[in-house]
Amino acid sequence: MEKGPKMERKEEQPMNTYEPMAGENVSTTAERMIALAKETKGSVTAKFNDIELTATEDSTAEDIVSGFQTKIAEASEKYRTSPEGKRAARESEERKQEAQRKADALMEQLPNLDFANQEAVLDWICEFQDPSDHIGVVKNQGEVLKIFAEHGYQPDVNTGEAFNGEDRDNFARYVIGQALDGLRGDVGAIHQVVHKFTDDWKKKFAS
Repeated sequence: MEKGPKMERKEEQPMNTYEPMAGENVSTTAERMIALAKETKGSVTAKFNDIELTATEDSTAEDIVSGFQTKIAEASEKYRTSPEGKRAARESEERKQEAQRKADALMEQLPNLDFANQEAVLDWICEFQDPSDHIGVVKNQGEVLKIFAEHGYQPDVNTGEAFNGEDRDNFARYVIGQALDGLRGDVGAIHQVVHKFTDDWKKKFAS
């Protein structure tokens, strides 16, 4: 009886896992996965932002990044059209509208604010911080800066060696100046730290 050719078992490629480093971008992850695939002669998987990536020796970083972006877009669209996504979008819009109402009300108060009362000025700044930091809210930064300037308040004053935490006016103008500097910057918002600075000022100087 004639025997057939001996069947050779094909060796399975080893599967390796790559763990992206903190702060690493997806392009770097893709390049390191491909390098590992070439080194081990096997496939490499990784999870980047909860998206599964796979690389082989023949993969290109561009293809892996493109596949990642496609999966991100698909996941985003799936979430957006889900009941949970629709509810989140509705709640986000409601928060934006509430922030806009608050910003509008504070802008109405601003021309009549008692600028001689630094505690009142700091309170206004703290109230304006949240809506100023809300994406999509119209906050009229230019008008705020103009009105404050008319009452002698300028951005970014009393910094470094010019700051005196033991002087009531110096400290208040520093806090207000930092808030105004945030409004005139690229972000166009008051930093949340203004609340802590104001609390520190009030502990020392508030009536």
